[in-house]
Amino acid sequence: MPKKIMITKTSGKKELFNITKFEKSLRNCGAKPNTINRICKQIQKIKPQTTKELHRKTIQLLKKENLGIAARYNLKKALFELGPAGFPFEKYVAELFKAKGYTTRLNQLMVGLCVNHEVDIVVEQDKHHDMVECKFHSRMGKKTDIKVTLYIQARFEDICAAWEKNPHDKHEIHHAWVATNTQFTSEAIKYGTCVGLKLLGWNYPKKDNLPQLIDQLGMHPITALTTLNKRQKKEFIHEGFVLCSQAPQYTGLLIKFGFSDQKIANLVSEAEAVCELN
Repeated sequence: MPKKIMITKTSGKKELFNITKFEKSLRNCGAKPNTINRICKQIQKIKPQTTKELHRKTIQLLKKENLGIAARYNLKKALFELGPAGFPFEKYVAELFKAKGYTTRLNQLMVGLCVNHEVDIVVEQDKHHDMVECKFHSRMGKKTDIKVTLYIQARFEDICAAWEKNPHDKHEIHHAWVATNTQFTSEAIKYGTCVGLKLLGWNYPKKDNLPQLIDQLGMHPITALTTLNKRQKKEFIHEGFVLCSQAPQYTGLLIKFGFSDQKIANLVSEAEAVCELN
């Protein structure tokens, strides 16, 4: 029986390495049973001490197995790399809604009964309007808590109150969303569910949560690619190359940045592998 491994999380808290949870994370990114067994045996042999080391070692092992699966496993970290700079998280969320058939408008000034509010995204589908507020965390382990859901619900109620007072002059908002690149705390979920907020995060809802939507819609960002470094990712995003699915149409840009034919082929191959796993 393998020796127990203690892992230090990004929060500094230590916990027992959960092999079942680890296996599930590999399965979710498309790894086959034989691959999962090999990776698990090697990780238990390596005995990583932190979640950061665990992630790095797992990526290294997966790259030898399948680049597409390695990029899928790298998705959570990839969302942190979008950040407030380069390609803002709210713009990425707007693209997700657009791919689902919504009309989207970013950074909208909405009139409230008490004060005006700048809303990250207003989405519309079948004459139904929702406001979407995005909460981006730059540090892994940081969860979106109840203070965020309380704040956004208060803004939503103020906007609704203004419309109810004068429906001819104000724009109706039917629901409010909270979208985050991390997990929600249990209290945030409890409150959000109670008041009717729609929550979209790493672990919530169980169906159609953030990683599942990205998979379904083929919206994997290039920050997930393991063949690019951070500088290259930022430069390409600045040029409009944001999604893995766009790789074949940006070969000219790769040539401009000095990529060899072989390096271009490797990058396109990895990007296509990510998309083909859908």
